[in-house]
Amino acid sequence: MLYHTILVTGCAGDIGLGIGRILKMSGASEKIIGCDLNDDHPGIHVFDKCEVIQRADSENFIETLYVTIIKHSVDLIIPTSEPELRVLLVKGFLDSINNIPVVLANKKAMIIGFDKLKTADFLRSNDFPYPLTKVVKDGLPERFPCIIKSRYGAGSRDVLLVDEELSGYYSKKRPEDIWQEYLEPNNQEYTCGVYRSKTGEIRTIIIKRRLKDGITVYGEVVDNSDIKKILNRLADAIDLCGSINVQLRLTDRGPVIFEINPRFSSTVVFRHMLGFEDVIWSLSEKRGDPLKHYKPVTPGTKLYRLSQEVVI
Repeated sequence: MLYHTILVTGCAGDIGLGIGRILKMSGASEKIIGCDLNDDHPGIHVFDKCEVIQRADSENFIETLYVTIIKHSVDLIIPTSEPELRVLLVKGFLDSINNIPVVLANKKAMIIGFDKLKTADFLRSNDFPYPLTKVVKDGLPERFPCIIKSRYGAGSRDVLLVDEELSGYYSKKRPEDIWQEYLEPNNQEYTCGVYRSKTGEIRTIIIKRRLKDGITVYGEVVDNSDIKKILNRLADAIDLCGSINVQLRLTDRGPVIFEINPRFSSTVVFRHMLGFEDVIWSLSEKRGDPLKHYKPVTPGTKLYRLSQEVVI
């Protein structure tokens, strides 16, 4: 057991629920508390107790977190909701809240990763392959078809493939979003876990994936030296400390990163089951413990996501 009571925010989401399951199966905490915007979710199936807190954009968000921390004598916080992570970044709560340690990636990784235009600019200025990216209101993309997506949002719900015929419509409808180069082939997409320790040790896992409704439903672990080299370079370039998720496609010009998610991934349970225990490593390092040995996952290992029925 690493901690007495851990609080996981966003406990109704797939990442929050996944981290709760990891904490339970690993015995990392005596008590696991979850919190979210409402109580109409299956979190109670995973967490010892679920609390309701205010939205991240509410003036009382931090205050309601304080109340939950004190009520349950929390000694570690794992935020998982991206809107909450953004607020914690802006307000400077990256290391602790009410003197309780917080598990997050480092500030530089968050600043670059949360803005997809900054992500592309960073990749270009540091000599990484990058997707052509521009704000919609700044003009049409160089080529079609093209991706349109939120500059700041998470997930794939607002990501669309747009042809030239519809470009004028979306230019008016979504001027603050971004155009991003459509990377081909579309059957060469990878989700990659990257963990860099306080001592600079880098650990990676590369999963070729298939998506459904924006979620990885199938994956296969691969060993690709070009991708691994890019991930290691990226981890050093952003001074990574902690865990991030990198999404890329393998193109005719090599691996091209199109998103850096500075948080735990929705594949976090898959990765934990394979031995890439980035949640547990984060907890250990937060406490000042050395990392345990990591044996890279055997290439060819396959992952499948199943549905599950829960009655409460």
